[in-house]
Amino acid sequence: MRRTALTMLTVTVVGLSAGCGILGPEEPVPDGGASSGTSATATPSEGSAPSDGVAAVGTLDRSWVSGTQVRFDVYPIETDGEHALLRYDFTATPDDPSEAQLWSTLALSLGGLGNTTTDGRGVRLFDTDAGLVHPAGENAGGPASTIERVREETDAETGILRGEATTVFAAPRGATVDVLIPRFGAVLDVPVVDAGDDFDDALDRVGGAPDTETRELRAFTRSYDEESVTSAEEDQVTVTLASDVLFASDRHTLSKKARGVVDGAARSIQEQADGGEVHVVGHTDDVDSDSYNQSLSERRAASVADRLRAQLGGGYTVSEEGRGESQPIAEGTSDTARAANRRVEIEFQGHLVVENDDAGTDIPDTDAPTVENEPVEISTKAGDYTIEVDAMVRRPGAIVGTLTATRTGGDAVDPAWFLPSYLKLVGDRNFGTLAESAGPHNLALLGTAERVLPFDYKAYRTPTGFQMRRLLGDEDVTTLGDGDTTTITLVWPDTGQDTVTVDAPDRFRITGVPVTDGTGD
Repeated sequence: MRRTALTMLTVTVVGLSAGCGILGPEEPVPDGGASSGTSATATPSEGSAPSDGVAAVGTLDRSWVSGTQVRFDVYPIETDGEHALLRYDFTATPDDPSEAQLWSTLALSLGGLGNTTTDGRGVRLFDTDAGLVHPAGENAGGPASTIERVREETDAETGILRGEATTVFAAPRGATVDVLIPRFGAVLDVPVVDAGDDFDDALDRVGGAPDTETRELRAFTRSYDEESVTSAEEDQVTVTLASDVLFASDRHTLSKKARGVVDGAARSIQEQADGGEVHVVGHTDDVDSDSYNQSLSERRAASVADRLRAQLGGGYTVSEEGRGESQPIAEGTSDTARAANRRVEIEFQGHLVVENDDAGTDIPDTDAPTVENEPVEISTKAGDYTIEVDAMVRRPGAIVGTLTATRTGGDAVDPAWFLPSYLKLVGDRNFGTLAESAGPHNLALLGTAERVLPFDYKAYRTPTGFQMRRLLGDEDVTTLGDGDTTTITLVWPDTGQDTVTVDAPDRFRITGVPVTDGTGD
């Protein structure tokens, strides 16, 4: 059996040459031209240069909605040690949409997000080696980003829309960093260089040096039997067991089945823990009084802790506490939300381990359309779609994947075609209603015993203090018209597999997808 350890540690990144790996076309497309496909390889590009003569180091060229081709040229990221400046150009050749419609949609996707309710969904930098993501900085409640446009007429009826964009982030820690461009893909291994002469002028154009944050990535898996979920953020691992699996209503005594679940958690701790400190925390829903819930959570935590002590032996110190209803992970008072909030969490220092057994697999069966490394066709109540995996590229501790989806039929609006139903997510991950109803959050890589979900990270707190999270990838999938194509990019923890199975529960499954090496080794 092979196991892949997913460690969230900061390390030094070895400097690379100016050429960078990309998720884009095999060859650069001439300026203003259109690509005939969306195959993904790792190759440098030679784009146009900004005024200081620096050449672009990565290119993305994508077919987009209504027949539009969009190309991005990304330049080295400049830093003064505190802030980082990303510059990129884009060229769009609209077929059907008006210039105003195309411009407003591009601006929203690339940089026009960043207020308290949409924080962090624009262009981002990410470093999976260090376990970090850098959302755009903020000035006066908006993103520290500028997008300027120039339209060049090619004839009386068509034109090319050109844009130049600048976004400011917290300075990356390494010599390279990856760039996520929502709805279009990711440019990998972008060099980080010293600030140029016009660095301060560029900061002034975005409103001055902004407030910036660097956020820790969280890895997340759920067992196929749905009895536990495991997350890793920095060097803390949390195994969450549903109270409804462990206890009868209003009870704190472990059943025979529940003892087996806790024993499984003990084995996970022995595989994953870096030390001998284990902390058990009980949580309840908001039914009944605060004092009753506090007492119940303490008794339940004690029951789990006692069982763990017996299974782990003397090499571990197990402590416990109850927090009652004070720390919900799901908002609202629905049965689903309350069930999620009834839980016992087991916390320890360590790393997440994904089991990867070549000799056999416990991957669950599916009735969804299933293919081996080729496009898959699906039908919903509102339309028909073709989805294919464009690329799976290994990064340090991660796999960066791109998929393309094309709507092939249907007339009704279908905002949640990627999900089997609204608000039906794998795990309780605090993404918010909009993202949960129209996003690829369920899209998993399948290990031997668990679903490996995309990385996420803390975003903002609601006025009630509820911690919201963002997906490292495309958080919402655009509504497609007939014939429209969109690109979906996600970043998963590395499963250690040479080929992966990509699974959208109840929608589709694509097996045998090869993973290419993009680690720079």
